[in-house]
Amino acid sequence: MKNNHGPRTIVPPSFFAKLMLPFATPMLVTLALVVLVGESWPRNIAPGSGLKLAGLVATALTSAMVWHRVTRGIADRRAYKMAALVCAVVGLMGWPVWSVGVLPSINGISLGPQEAVRMTLERTEVTTVSKSRSLNHWAWLRPLSPDAEVGTGRYFIPEATYQQWNSQRPRNVTVTAARGLLGAQVVIGYQ
Repeated sequence: MKNNHGPRTIVPPSFFAKLMLPFATPMLVTLALVVLVGESWPRNIAPGSGLKLAGLVATALTSAMVWHRVTRGIADRRAYKMAALVCAVVGLMGWPVWSVGVLPSINGISLGPQEAVRMTLERTEVTTVSKSRSLNHWAWLRPLSPDAEVGTGRYFIPEATYQQWNSQRPRNVTVTAARGLLGAQVVIGYQ
């Protein structure tokens, strides 16, 4: 039987391990931010002000840089195509890590002027943290003004705020927010 694909492609032993970098990079950056910064930068992004597009751009850039670095010095175009496919798939696995891990922290480095927004408290709820007995506390809020900087949605709130709002049952609450470094609205506090 004749081989129609030419000789086998020889790649360095670290080739496949390096192709995992589009996912490993945002994980390592997130870990570094947790260790070095902790909770000192506000990162609670308001609904409707996410960083999904910025996360996709970070994913694409990371995947392209890894692909370029890994395929440098390899002459076979089949290895290029396979590396591009793996980098794209692995990079898409890293997209949520960029969007909800790294970029919200970077967004909170520098905040613009604070704005107090009056909102209607629609309801509160509690969810369980995955694989834990800890609870997350949430409030469904809607701005009174249609042109408010923050949008309608589910807001992460501290347990003390959850307890206070459930005991007092306020109709309207105030959310303090500010625009972050990357343009997303950061929730700073509740009243």
